[in-house]
Amino acid sequence: MSTLLQDLRFGLRMLAKNPGFTAVAVLTLALGIGANAAIFSVINAALLRPLPYEKPDQLVNVTVRYSKGGRPLVIAPDYVAWRDRNQEFQAIEAFALGFNGYTTGANLTGVGEPVRVEVHPVTVGFFSMLGTRPVLGRTFLPEEGLSGHNQVILLSARIWRQQFGGREDVIGKTARLDGTPYTVIGVMPAGLIYPPGDAWVPEVLDATNSLPGSPDFPILTVIGRLKPHASPAHAQSDLQLITRRLDPEFSPGRARGRSNERVEIIPLRTLLVGDARGLLFILLAAVGFVLLIACANIANLLLGRVTARGKEMAVRAALGAGRTRLVGQLLTEGFLLAAGGGLLGLVVGAWAVNALKELIPPNLPADVSLDLRVLTFVIAISFAAVGLFGLVPALVGSRMDLNEALKEGALPGTNPARHRLRNALVVAEIGLSLVLLTGAGLMARSFLRLTNVDPGFDPHHVLKADVWLPVTTLSNPALQSSFFQQVLDRLRALPGVESAAATTHYPPSIFSALSTGISVQGEPPARLGQSISIAYISRDYFRVMGIRLLKGRDFTDRDTSGASEVAIITESVARGVFGDRDPLGRQISFEWPKGTKRTIVGVVADTRNYALERQPWPEIFVPYLQEPSFFMTLVLRTRGDPLAFGPGVRRVVEGVDRNQPVSDIQTMQEIVEKTLAPRQFSMMLLGLFAMLALVLAAVGLYGTISYSVVQRTHEIGVRMALGAGRCEVLKLVVGQGLTLALIGVGVGVAGALALTQFLSSLLYGVKPTDPLTFVLVSVLLTAVALLASFIPARRATKVDPMVALRYE
Repeated sequence: MSTLLQDLRFGLRMLAKNPGFTAVAVLTLALGIGANAAIFSVINAALLRPLPYEKPDQLVNVTVRYSKGGRPLVIAPDYVAWRDRNQEFQAIEAFALGFNGYTTGANLTGVGEPVRVEVHPVTVGFFSMLGTRPVLGRTFLPEEGLSGHNQVILLSARIWRQQFGGREDVIGKTARLDGTPYTVIGVMPAGLIYPPGDAWVPEVLDATNSLPGSPDFPILTVIGRLKPHASPAHAQSDLQLITRRLDPEFSPGRARGRSNERVEIIPLRTLLVGDARGLLFILLAAVGFVLLIACANIANLLLGRVTARGKEMAVRAALGAGRTRLVGQLLTEGFLLAAGGGLLGLVVGAWAVNALKELIPPNLPADVSLDLRVLTFVIAISFAAVGLFGLVPALVGSRMDLNEALKEGALPGTNPARHRLRNALVVAEIGLSLVLLTGAGLMARSFLRLTNVDPGFDPHHVLKADVWLPVTTLSNPALQSSFFQQVLDRLRALPGVESAAATTHYPPSIFSALSTGISVQGEPPARLGQSISIAYISRDYFRVMGIRLLKGRDFTDRDTSGASEVAIITESVARGVFGDRDPLGRQISFEWPKGTKRTIVGVVADTRNYALERQPWPEIFVPYLQEPSFFMTLVLRTRGDPLAFGPGVRRVVEGVDRNQPVSDIQTMQEIVEKTLAPRQFSMMLLGLFAMLALVLAAVGLYGTISYSVVQRTHEIGVRMALGAGRCEVLKLVVGQGLTLALIGVGVGVAGALALTQFLSSLLYGVKPTDPLTFVLVSVLLTAVALLASFIPARRATKVDPMVALRYE
């Protein structure tokens, strides 16, 4: 211990004696550690932090994939069979994807201002299985899962505070969902991330909706808690067997659709994180590269220091210090650097985490912080960094020929092996930097390609707002059309509103209705290879959205239920169904939903109606006055800031029906930007880490060439004395840097070709082996390397030959 304390005191004195070296080393290390701490904080929040449930590792999601493709789903008969017959689960519960069989939400009225809330029916044991307890009241009782006893509701903490003022006497109060009274029995804790929603009601599963012979089934999300020693593989096999045994109980038509179904079980955390896992590990690998570059940089600096301290090490060895003692002394100095870099890295990491919170896309948790796990990670990588940058210089510095080292005229740093090691470190830095720069370049080009995609509509100066009438209006289409007509007429009269319209689907968003195909009068059914979106719109919709009308006419207020049934198709439908023939005036009908024949009166341009990175989905538009809907999205084209018209929209809707809420008011520009947020997040972070790596590599090359110039001062003096001009000296030094850079670029290109394949799922319109990106990045890195070499080379040209000849 006394030896360690002595080494620590001496190490501190040595670092204080060289403040420039110490500052550069600590700052370099802090940048690498801080970047790792920030990204690890996101990974910790998304993948490592325990979910807020009892024994969360036992919770799994169960779903079924069908041979015909499509999204995996679970129907009620399968769930009921699993629940009653399984051998591997302590409990298995579910929640429905829709409320009242139509939407995932309802209008909450009777308390405060009317508001649209997301409601999910859950099986009565769902929260008990999770181990989530309410902050007020209780959860559902078994009998509340029966029809006639299910008019009870659990509130989220947000709705409790917002609508009920956070009062503790809320238990027993009545809340109306789409006009139906529900009794409040409990309030769930804040921060409840699963199941999603603002409120929960009991899901009723009985003979009417959960047996193979039932006319209709609810679609469920199923979560189960495995028994303590059960494995997901055994549980999956158990449920697969139950599902196969259930197949014969379905009608022949339904049984055919279930052929070769496959049960899948994944951890609940995997379900919640979704596709973000791959991106997070890519970013962690990127910051790992940054830390490796930082460690290589510091190792290069330490090699220079131990070389300069060769005489000191030789005297210590001559006085009896063994190699282990010398290595320990040098590693102690490395540990002090790592400790300083780790502490400063925590500060950098805290700042970076605050900056990341502004960039984190919606599919990642926003509660990112530096907790004990992140602190442990920082300590671990700080110790690892000591091994990465401290061990090799310590071993090199402790190995010497005492006779040569103690000679008065011995030149420090003349060992060729040390020069090769320093050069190898620089090559590694450049290679790693090129890998990061290539990845960042590919992401940037992909993002630019996506932002330059023509969406087929103009999102600027457009406001959207959702309006959902109660489901009780489903049987009253006249009321629906009358309500939205009054709202649109009043919106068009608002000052600053150029035009207003309504639609059931706006781009880019999930489709509200799909048809598997269409039939043209006098022709066999047409198949386009994918389903066809059906949107119900008002007049002026194309004008508001800036969608081009290519042929025919727009809808008018005369296209009502008593008029001729009409439709407008997109150019992809016209091309796929009619080819070169004129579609105007032709009559079509949908395979689903079944309806009367409609005459095509117009053709509009395709839009990126599902996602900007997806090709346009075929779409057919129908006048909403002929097919009224209880849900519509209002869209307004405005002069000035669209968000300024949000309060006006609320007042207009309230003026038509004071119990009708308006929800999800956004600009179309915001919606488009949100679709790009995950790509922007990954591009910005990868670009930032790549630039940091580039700077560190340039500093490392600059340090190596500068050190080389100092070591070759005598040689340069001899060359100049023999007639070498400044250009020759400049070429000599820059050539050394250029050689290292080109070797590093070659190594980096090979590494990038192998590693950028992992980015393929994040790219759009750019291949992982895009030649232009590789060329541009290689040229950029070579140019930076030349600049880093030119500065010490220029200094070398100013060497006085007479002074250089007397050097050492």
